[in-house]
Amino acid sequence: MKTTKHPKELTADEAAAIVDAFDEASSEDYVVIAADALAELRAAAAARREADGRIEAAALSAHRTGASWGLIGAQLGMTRQGARQRFERLTNR
Repeated sequence: MKTTKHPKELTADEAAAIVDAFDEASSEDYVVIAADALAELRAAAAARREADGRIEAAALSAHRTGASWGLIGAQLGMTRQGARQRFERLTNR
């Protein structure tokens, strides 16, 4: 399965479809030397997507309850401007 999207832009269903296509491919299509390492990589990527979603939800909740972008950024180890640029788009949803 080919896609032109950046991996961060994939939905969970799109990522799962890519994994399924890979898993269903014949050994002639792909040579996998480190299958365990690749499985761990997929698991880590899924955990990261979940964590990113939790961070976004928590930042939005904090902002809606009055926390400044500076305070939110400090909790995440980033600047006020970095937090605003990353999360402000969520306030318009």
